[in-house]
Amino acid sequence: MMARTSAVAAEETLEHGSITFLYRPRVEEQHPTDLGDVQRLLMLLSPADGVFERLIAIGRKRVPRAKGHDRFWGFVDLVLTPDDMHAALGAQVYGTKTRGLRHLPAAQPFAQGMYDLMWHGAHAHLRWHVQRKRNDSVAAHLALERSGDVIVTVANPDPSLWGLSDPPDLQSELFDGLELHVTIPTPFPPSLQQRFRDRRYAQLDTPDWLDHPGAELIFVGAGD
Repeated sequence: MMARTSAVAAEETLEHGSITFLYRPRVEEQHPTDLGDVQRLLMLLSPADGVFERLIAIGRKRVPRAKGHDRFWGFVDLVLTPDDMHAALGAQVYGTKTRGLRHLPAAQPFAQGMYDLMWHGAHAHLRWHVQRKRNDSVAAHLALERSGDVIVTVANPDPSLWGLSDPPDLQSELFDGLELHVTIPTPFPPSLQQRFRDRRYAQLDTPDWLDHPGAELIFVGAGD
């Protein structure tokens, strides 16, 4: 029992790699100046030993902060190879019946650094430190801290546990048709779904949770 207690108290690295924070300007907004000109706030995780990168969309266009125990919602948007991710984050041109060609500007990186996904006690911590920050007006509004520490949990996609008969149509409610990449929430394979044990949330005890586009994540500041 003593050995088990010591093991729980120790920290275990689940994953580490590079992290990039980006914002995607709205359609036809070539010169964004504030958050009103931003369509999405994004966090790109590039595992050191991984084949795929993961793009996570952060709700409310607010950066998770370590202090204050703020709670933020996000979801895994894309899981792609680096080359495909680069293309997905680039500028896009698409046609519409009423407005002709429309232009979605490229996602703009505004901070880059390293991250660690750690298991500590009974929680998973996503910790980062950014070495490079972009100084533009949008980045100033976002006010990203150079070092961050947030606890990450995963929401159960089973609608019955939320008192619903069908999953909520979060995707079409929150985002326009141009960037409907995935269905939110997403079903997990049985090997992961059983970890919920009929609970609404599960701890992110393995990076495998992040390999499923549409997975809903909750970030809570871990600082004092």
